[in-house]
Amino acid sequence: MISSRHHELFRELLDRGPSIVLTTHMNPDGDALGSQIALARFLASRGLDVRIVNSDPSPENLRFLEEGAPEVETFDPSRHTEALSTADLVILLDNSAPDRLGVMEGVMRDAADNVLCIDHHPTRETPWAHEILDDSECATACMVHDLIVDAGMPLDHATAEALFVGLATDTGFFRFNSTTSRAFEIAAVLMRAGVNPAGCYQEIYERNSPTFTRLLGEGLAAMRLDADGRVASIRVTQAMVDRSGAEGEDTSEMTTALLAMDRVRIAILFREVPPDQVKVSLRSKGNLDVRALAMQFGGGGHRNASGIVATGELDGIADEVIAKASELVRE
Repeated sequence: MISSRHHELFRELLDRGPSIVLTTHMNPDGDALGSQIALARFLASRGLDVRIVNSDPSPENLRFLEEGAPEVETFDPSRHTEALSTADLVILLDNSAPDRLGVMEGVMRDAADNVLCIDHHPTRETPWAHEILDDSECATACMVHDLIVDAGMPLDHATAEALFVGLATDTGFFRFNSTTSRAFEIAAVLMRAGVNPAGCYQEIYERNSPTFTRLLGEGLAAMRLDADGRVASIRVTQAMVDRSGAEGEDTSEMTTALLAMDRVRIAILFREVPPDQVKVSLRSKGNLDVRALAMQFGGGGHRNASGIVATGELDGIADEVIAKASELVRE
């Protein structure tokens, strides 16, 4: 849980002035966006001038959270560089690694002395002037919950829903090993504020488009098994995305189908991102630490769910990562 010192730091920083910008890692997920929306609603309720500026647009399946909240803007240097450099405070959520900021990395490094980072990921050395970090938490949304409730905000339905989506998605709807008893305690509080878990699940996971489903089918058809069936992987090329019409679709959950197979211990999705990058999503069962594997390639995350953004050719990167994953399951 967040220490009293961190609660004091949070309150002190909010007194700097009315202009606050919130941001997160590239390709925001449920925890990133849910934490942003909840915190933005809290800040707006205090009369502060809050903006949300992200390097990438929100995925379609999470945009229901944005209704009635401050606009989620996509970074444009001509529009947002000055806003970030002149804000009274910049809050970076669900990410402490500069290299996961995408096109915003440079402007955020320039503003580092004015940045408060709130994150639950294990981290390397960071440039941020102020940090509230706790890698024992299963989601950044839990930390935002504690901060805003301690600051006196009553949880309305929209704020509670945003926090629930952050908590539920980062714990795999409470099935990942990272799920703690406190996660259920916070979830109960959020449900008492009116959250409907079944409705959230439907919005997030049961609205797949035909284009995504076609891409999933093509990916699964070309699935590869290594290490005696204990490592399963999919390679999604730009050509596959173009054929299916699935540009802009979030593909990270493709690993769910792989992990559901008997014997598979590590599931990996390789997604080609032109012109020369590859996004890698790693998921594992039990005590297999894919975070340590990701860190070998400059990535990071959690023990059972991590990611890498690598520069290079898809097949070469895939072969390297699969080789390391195969070593891991044989240890």
